[in-house]
Amino acid sequence: MTAATLADWTTPRPYALPDLGPGIDGERREALELALQTMAADPTVQALVLFGSRATGTARPDSDLDLLVVERTPHLEGPAKVASWWRHFEPLKQLRLPVDLIVSGSADAARLAGSRWHVISEAARHGRVLVVRP
Repeated sequence: MTAATLADWTTPRPYALPDLGPGIDGERREALELALQTMAADPTVQALVLFGSRATGTARPDSDLDLLVVERTPHLEGPAKVASWWRHFEPLKQLRLPVDLIVSGSADAARLAGSRWHVISEAARHGRVLVVRP
């Protein structure tokens, strides 16, 4: 795996939500847009990365949403990581959509992106970056 094949969650880019496949349209998409824009506006967020079937175009109507939040803080551990997870989950919990939410510090995400077995490497290799804050 080379750096050229990994998602770039360090270069600033504006928020953009791609087509998420079957089961996310109309009111559900609008609610998701609002939740993700709320998350993207959080000053602790460096990037939001969509991964899994909704990013690769293989989603079914009942597929979940896999989302990686990369925080500006280099390392998140213990109670701080749990608090961050709950803060980022708050806008998502009203959605009628199952969500797998991963939260990581920026240095941890960069290190784990090169891992062969970690879920963050899946996001790095096949994810779609929704936003990178400057």
